[in-house]
Amino acid sequence: MVESKNKHIAPNVEPATTIENPGEKIAKAIGSILTNEKIDFVKDLFVQLKGPLKRIFATFIIFLCIGSFFSVQIVDFFKTLLPKGITLVAFSPVEVFLSIIWVIVIFAAIFTFPIFLVEIVRFVSPALYENERKLLTRLLPISLILFVGGAIFGICIMAFFGLIFFAEFGTTYGIQNLWSLGGLMSTMGMIAIGFGIAFQLPIVITVLVKQKIVELDQLKKIRKHIIVALLVLSAFLTPPDVISQILMAVPLYLLFEGTLLYLKVSNKK
Repeated sequence: MVESKNKHIAPNVEPATTIENPGEKIAKAIGSILTNEKIDFVKDLFVQLKGPLKRIFATFIIFLCIGSFFSVQIVDFFKTLLPKGITLVAFSPVEVFLSIIWVIVIFAAIFTFPIFLVEIVRFVSPALYENERKLLTRLLPISLILFVGGAIFGICIMAFFGLIFFAEFGTTYGIQNLWSLGGLMSTMGMIAIGFGIAFQLPIVITVLVKQKIVELDQLKKIRKHIIVALLVLSAFLTPPDVISQILMAVPLYLLFEGTLLYLKVSNKK
């Protein structure tokens, strides 16, 4: 019997591909990221942060209560900084209420910031070397003084001259100055926080030099560039008039030179 040469050849059929559910893809991706070790690390971190966060929150609540009690006096103080001829107005029924709340929150944030710094130093100190721990311990009180001093300087000096500039600017164009209470409070708050942060310049320079990230001689060589950088920073943080910019740039430059002098003396010891 002769075998038939015509054989039935089965067509090539590709196996059916299963489409994976997008939800399963997301679950697998999350599972690959959130391993048991990482989840345990996050849990331990939250347990360690529980105490510091409670103390920071409690301090913030205390200063909120203090700010609420002295809210009238705080607003009256801001009103004394207003140039002559300025009238504060409210453009909505709730603007006064929201503005007072904003003032109280800024007040509490400024005076809670020192406790925030203290808790950060206490939290990271076990992971630091002995010399790094001593450096942070010495710089912490100075940082607190600089922040509060910068905030007070910003409100009492810079805001005062800035408000005069804007008042005269509007008068030049024959525009009556009716300022929003909410706008005034927001401006005061941002100036206070901005200057408090800007006055941390000596702390930043000291840490960079002490940790040998930047050499002291390098800072002396680029002194002219530092002056230009401070002028640019002052232009961003102050009203667009020369007096305000100089009033900010000069204290920052004095802080810079004072820090260099301190580092020069301390390195000789």
